[in-house]
Amino acid sequence: LGKPLQPWWTKHFGTWQAMLAFFYTDAAGAARRADALDGRIIQDARAVGGTTYEGLCTLALRQAYGGTELVEGPDGRPWAFLKEMSSDGNVSTVDVLYPASPVWIYLDPTYLRLLLTPLLVYAETGGWPLKYAEHDLGSSYPNATGHNNGKEENMPVEESGNMLIMVAAYLRRVATSDAKAFATTHYKILKQWADYLTANLPDPGYQNQTDDFAGRIAHSVNLAIKGIVAVAAMGQIATAAGHGDDASHYENLARKCVEYWAKHAQDPSGQHLDLTYNGAGGGDGTWGTVYNAYADRLLGTDLVPEAIRKEQAAWYEQASNAFGLPLQVPHSYAKSDWELLTAAWLSDYPIKQQLIDRVYAYANTTPDRVAFSDLYSTVTSRQVAFQARPVQGGIFALLA
Repeated sequence: LGKPLQPWWTKHFGTWQAMLAFFYTDAAGAARRADALDGRIIQDARAVGGTTYEGLCTLALRQAYGGTELVEGPDGRPWAFLKEMSSDGNVSTVDVLYPASPVWIYLDPTYLRLLLTPLLVYAETGGWPLKYAEHDLGSSYPNATGHNNGKEENMPVEESGNMLIMVAAYLRRVATSDAKAFATTHYKILKQWADYLTANLPDPGYQNQTDDFAGRIAHSVNLAIKGIVAVAAMGQIATAAGHGDDASHYENLARKCVEYWAKHAQDPSGQHLDLTYNGAGGGDGTWGTVYNAYADRLLGTDLVPEAIRKEQAAWYEQASNAFGLPLQVPHSYAKSDWELLTAAWLSDYPIKQQLIDRVYAYANTTPDRVAFSDLYSTVTSRQVAFQARPVQGGIFALLA
């Protein structure tokens, strides 16, 4: 936007020496606050998933927050940026922020707002020229120089859906007045992204999505349900902003789309959903982790039929390997963040604890001495790629 942004600490301290002096004298108070935070997370995590889930949350917390940085925004109020880490050096990658977001939805929705705001403002100021949401704010952290020519690793349904879902999750967790103000301020761009989705659903066609390392696929069942839930999320955003007619419009569209999805995603065997829509040239006999259905539970949209949840829970239970649930056929690797989103989606079935325990077994036994990797082998517990990424905030999906 043409203005260098300073670290947030510079707003409070004239020099770095003054900042360090405050930090030193505040050590005892900081320790008390840290102990209180630890106690809250330990109690909540154990109640949801036992000591193994507590262990995963312990590992994930600092990694999620450590990938972010507070700055003074153009209006003098705080903004936050995120570094993708390891897989790339992008600034505020939307499909990294999305899997990380459960930790802030659970602990501090305001911080999620600070992370979302630069992405919204960039699109609103006209720098980003396309109808769908941007992938990131710059190719090389900390240079948030944008992509004013529209050329980046575009993921149209993925990123538009991510933004709408995260905004709706934020609105559900703050005071009504705050929700209305935020939804009203950003309503135009959010509606633009929702209208892009409605024009490209219920079948997203051939599009790139966040698991780009697995290769592009057409007619993705998992990507489609993200977009459909995001349309319903726009209904919640419209409600918060006081647009009742829009709310009904988007909610009805989402329900219509999910009927198509449920019919065309079902494998002919009746045992699971396919990786891609079935039929001629489709994905009969394939399957993947439908982690994007997590948003349906997170937002309470209740779009996915219970019969499908039951079916998927049973399928995943028998399809898991020693160290977790493979991401999709034919691969044996998994993404820990997506596994925990899946556990939260299916939290009233035995697969929830199985996924928690097996991801913990990987984290506890892997021979690779790197910061908590999110892409690993479910057979050997070895790192496949990536490390130290903030996406591990997704471990908190059950608490969110």
